[in-house]
Amino acid sequence: MFKRLTVIILVLSLTAPVLYAQQQADQEYINKLAYRRDKLNLIVKSRQVQENRSYSTTDISSYTYSYEAYSQTYGNIATSALQRSEAKEISDWYVYKGGIRELSDTEFLELVGDRAEAAQVRDQDERKAGMRLIGNIAIGAGAVTMIAGAGFSAGQPVITGGALTMVTGFFVSAFNLSPHHYIQPDYAQEKIDGYNVALKKKLNLPLTYE
Repeated sequence: MFKRLTVIILVLSLTAPVLYAQQQADQEYINKLAYRRDKLNLIVKSRQVQENRSYSTTDISSYTYSYEAYSQTYGNIATSALQRSEAKEISDWYVYKGGIRELSDTEFLELVGDRAEAAQVRDQDERKAGMRLIGNIAIGAGAVTMIAGAGFSAGQPVITGGALTMVTGFFVSAFNLSPHHYIQPDYAQEKIDGYNVALKKKLNLPLTYE
């Protein structure tokens, strides 16, 4: 009995470190998967845009000579055209979670814990959305006024007023489009670095792990 117990203890003492090491390796692998899912990256994307410009000018000159009861007119028309094509590179940046999900400014700021900045961004976006709604209402009201005025033979002031209302609505909507970002990329990168470092510490991963 004593020998059997000794053998069991010896087997356990030999296998326990192996099992513990395996458990540690498994947990490390799970933590690495969790980090890859939750880490943040700032990605810069560039694209080429071809711009084509055309310029055209026409000069018309005429001269009239009179001799007593006779007159003669000479004219000259000259047209010149210039075409220019230029390729421009446009770059923009994006924040991705886990390399696959793009985050808006508000989602990103909430995730990194900057709730004050997130609230400010949300307020700015809501104000712009409200102004766009006003602009769209003005566009619709102006269009209806113009169509109704023309259909019922209203006076020119009514149709002109409708046109001005519609144009004003276009300008209000255009000047209140939401920008792609309300924050700067260097600020975002600083927050990303802090978030990723904290995530590595939480998952017991080395800070050099990427």
